[in-house]
Amino acid sequence: MNKIGIASVAAVVISGAAFAGFSGRNDNFIDGGNANVMGSFSGAQIAAMRGASQRNTDLYSTNWTTDTNGTTFTAGTLPGQGGWAYYCASGAGTNASNYKINAVRPGGTNAPPAGQAMQMGGASSTTTARYLYQDVSAQWAARNAGDNIAWVEYDQYMASTASTSGNRTGGFLYGADSTGTIGAFLTGMTLEYGTVGTTTKQRSVFGYAYYTSGTQTGNFRFKLSDQALSSGGTSPLAVSGGWTKQVMSFNQNTGEVNWYYSVDGGANYTGFFVNGAGAGLDVAEWDFYASMATGTTTANAIFGDFSVYATPAPGAAALVGLAGLMARRRRA
Repeated sequence: MNKIGIASVAAVVISGAAFAGFSGRNDNFIDGGNANVMGSFSGAQIAAMRGASQRNTDLYSTNWTTDTNGTTFTAGTLPGQGGWAYYCASGAGTNASNYKINAVRPGGTNAPPAGQAMQMGGASSTTTARYLYQDVSAQWAARNAGDNIAWVEYDQYMASTASTSGNRTGGFLYGADSTGTIGAFLTGMTLEYGTVGTTTKQRSVFGYAYYTSGTQTGNFRFKLSDQALSSGGTSPLAVSGGWTKQVMSFNQNTGEVNWYYSVDGGANYTGFFVNGAGAGLDVAEWDFYASMATGTTTANAIFGDFSVYATPAPGAAALVGLAGLMARRRRA
């Protein structure tokens, strides 16, 4: 497990107590219940929130064919290409071949442009979690002045066949404590497939944030959608095998965390937020993640285009245009 350097956090005093209970890369979280609902947004409104320049500071972007660092990816085992590394404490996930580049993306509903994709093999047991990570601490430290809102967006594929096991796939944007140990979920999202914990759901969306509830501060998970296919309702994710767009942000100035997802190719998004406890923390690392919560059946996680970038707060014109929707926020 690597240790993130402290150069990017030197200007911020981070209390070790604030990260009590965190030691290295982990998937421990506290159940925070439902997130605050912001409502529905068009793709144009999401773009307006990001300001006139969508990627004012590009920390890292890839379509898994090339990336912003000039890497050209070849199909096959991914770790070692483009600075991507992996971590798994035990089990079959310790093999680099569980993290790979697929030469062809799956088709299906709302498929992104043709190209290569990244695939993580599903976790092999309920005691194993797999991580594929990219250190972006140096890019964050060198970002343009005032670009204090970190954004992450990516496409994720989910197969149409329901699983009898609980698989959790997605990713976390981590912060680091003053020693360089990875700890806080600045923001994150997962799609949960199959039976997860005590809740039998086939396709659910969750958001993650470093958060304070009462006297407890730590990594929390919040429900964004939770729809059982057996209920006869419409799943929030593509039900015939398809792609979901996920967008999330962390505001370093305020600690606020936003999450958005789209099931129609980015034309419309559903948005949520919480007032997180990470104000002042610096971005350290992005981790793609896969775990098994229950059962024995694995599910591969497949990802399309991926970007981490930073922007300033939205300009006045953008805020005026969004005032009606943003007024619907219920403060936590």
